[in-house]
Amino acid sequence: MADRRDPVSFEIDGRTLVAPAGTMLVDAAAMHGIEIPIFCYEPRLGPPIGACRMCLVEVEGMRGLQTACSTPVAPDMVVRTRTPEVVDAQEGVLELLLINHPLDCPVCDKGGECPLQDRTFRFGPGASRFTEPKRHFPKPLDLSPLIALDRERCITCYRCVRFSQDVAQDRELIFAERGDGSFIATRSGGEYRGRFTGNVVDLCPVGALTSIPYRFVARPWDVVNTPSVCAHCPVGCNSELTGRDGRIRRVTGRPEPNAAVEEGWLCDKGRWAYPSTFGPDRVTRPVVRELGSEREATLEEALDRAALLLSRAAAPAFLLGPEATVEEGFIAQDLVARALPGGRVARLGIPGEALGALRALPAAELGDLDRADLVAVIGGDPSNGQPVVELRVRKAQRNGARIVVVGPRPTPLDGLGGLVRTEPGRLLTGFDLLEDALANARSAVVLWDEADLAGEPAAAERLAGMLAGRPGARQLELGADVNGAGLRALGIPAGGLIEAATAQRVGTLVAVHADPETGPGGGAWSAALERVGPIVAIASHHGPITERASVVLPALTAYEQEGVLVSMTGRAQRLRPGAPGPERAADGWELLIALSHRIGTPLPYRTARQAFAAAAAASPALAGLSYETLGVLGQPVARPAAPPAGAPAREPEGEGLLLVPCPAIFGDAASYRSDALAAVRTLPAAGLSPTEAARLGLADGEPATLASPYGRVTLPIRVDARLADGAAFVDLGAPAAPGAEALLPPDRGPVRVEVTRV
Repeated sequence: MADRRDPVSFEIDGRTLVAPAGTMLVDAAAMHGIEIPIFCYEPRLGPPIGACRMCLVEVEGMRGLQTACSTPVAPDMVVRTRTPEVVDAQEGVLELLLINHPLDCPVCDKGGECPLQDRTFRFGPGASRFTEPKRHFPKPLDLSPLIALDRERCITCYRCVRFSQDVAQDRELIFAERGDGSFIATRSGGEYRGRFTGNVVDLCPVGALTSIPYRFVARPWDVVNTPSVCAHCPVGCNSELTGRDGRIRRVTGRPEPNAAVEEGWLCDKGRWAYPSTFGPDRVTRPVVRELGSEREATLEEALDRAALLLSRAAAPAFLLGPEATVEEGFIAQDLVARALPGGRVARLGIPGEALGALRALPAAELGDLDRADLVAVIGGDPSNGQPVVELRVRKAQRNGARIVVVGPRPTPLDGLGGLVRTEPGRLLTGFDLLEDALANARSAVVLWDEADLAGEPAAAERLAGMLAGRPGARQLELGADVNGAGLRALGIPAGGLIEAATAQRVGTLVAVHADPETGPGGGAWSAALERVGPIVAIASHHGPITERASVVLPALTAYEQEGVLVSMTGRAQRLRPGAPGPERAADGWELLIALSHRIGTPLPYRTARQAFAAAAAASPALAGLSYETLGVLGQPVARPAAPPAGAPAREPEGEGLLLVPCPAIFGDAASYRSDALAAVRTLPAAGLSPTEAARLGLADGEPATLASPYGRVTLPIRVDARLADGAAFVDLGAPAAPGAEALLPPDRGPVRVEVTRV
């Protein structure tokens, strides 16, 4: 018997072709430009089910017509796709599908990009023999606050149900009733809620499931679709932006998924956070403040003022936020090196000196989970912090991998396999199970959380030692910041700037997509910023930093700008603008270049492409990369050659319970800025074990005040029996609803909090 990887020769419509053994006929044909029509088939959903019968073909030697989606190629197979019998069968399937289909293409959001519409024109009979009235149902039904259901358009292809049951495994969507009475419903009878619900809109081959925020907004012929990268977490999911009338109107998965990253899936935040680009807090105009007054300025005037402040500063500094691109980070470095002696460049984020040994080990990408026989998740909560990772881990389990989860937080991945619930701050106690699993694994991928491991240097050192020298083991970092890996590749440090600011050693500060008062250690940053010179804020949204700034320069968002982000797995990928953004806003890199010209040392590049080429020439991690080599799927950056020195363990500051920060997918700034996500956004809460809640005299839902050496916040208490004693599990929040970040130190190091009744 041929191995599945061996090529086999077969014939389709008189052409002799070659494909790997085991490839389904429909895919083998597509490899050679031959279309066999499909509706239900989608390889990302698992094995084919042959439900729609649209892909029927004739295979010599087989009785009757065969479904090409579920028939693998075999040596010397002879296939015919356009015989009279095949054509009659395909026309019959389409005729039956259209008996009750409403044919409301002019008002259907799927019109113009609908597989049923396209295949009817290409493979359909051209006329229907049925004249009976069609069925009608109330429409649309809100399957959820984000998804509308038009029952009469459904062709029962099962794609949405299979996604819910097998991929996301929320098991919410079902087909209720049987026969011609079948319809899409939720198992509970309530709304379809989850982290990945929007993928069913992309999967639906008709207009039965549509996006409520996009409903009746645009048609395919009056929009522009642009491939780009999601910038709402460090996974770097590939997405497609739909722009119309100068704004982003839709975000979808790409038609050609990136198997190394997201495989075409998006989380609901990545899909529906785009309205945040034009929210009420968007920075749309330059502002200059001087002599106690504030005035709106032209962009040129604001740049002139910013350049004057920079050129006068004895010790200028640049602070880069997590969303700053590689180009923006490099230009800040280059500007300091060429024109601003005594200046410095820093980034917000986790210093991570303890993580160098781990990062230097052979790295995996998310696509490698498909072929692993062991997948371990150490710390963190990828379902909320790096959401699409959850789908890749679930797929690994479906492919036969053993799953091991080690960490202090309850997560949606807990039920997938071996679970070790560690005490907060003691990840090391769960490593015995991991070591045993690694000893028996041929191909292992260990996912480790940047924030958790940075706070436990001993655990980071032990994990690096366990993985070193194991030829079948690779590591994959669950990063905390959107472009933390990209700024780290440039050698931009995290930390140090707040100490310099506190000591009044910072003159003019240029904040690039950075608002430190809204993140970890916000209180400490507030005090430090009082002691710096003038502030220039390059920002897309208003916040404390724009209120402090002497000059505010409106910046484009990741939906609107050119640039490169490096994902947590080390894949450099291009942002492409899907809309022009506000009239008086510009790319951050463009504003920095403009500043260089105004301070008299113009940098030798004028575009993002040229700036990235200069960065690649200067940085060993980016060597050999360019916009051309990145293409639409991106390329891995080089790994560090040798680890830096490790960091000593640090005892938690403060008194009381150990703080365990918990990411919340719909609780961050993007979710709060997006009107589309208003119905699903969450408020932060503080989780306590029943023992701790009873000791403190707190009931479930009761408000309490949490205080650390860095700040205080009042949150509702969530009593959860799954939580460990001795810790407070506090959700990370947003500027409008602060949570754990208000209690953390600037470097997100370990801290204790005192919990008291309000």
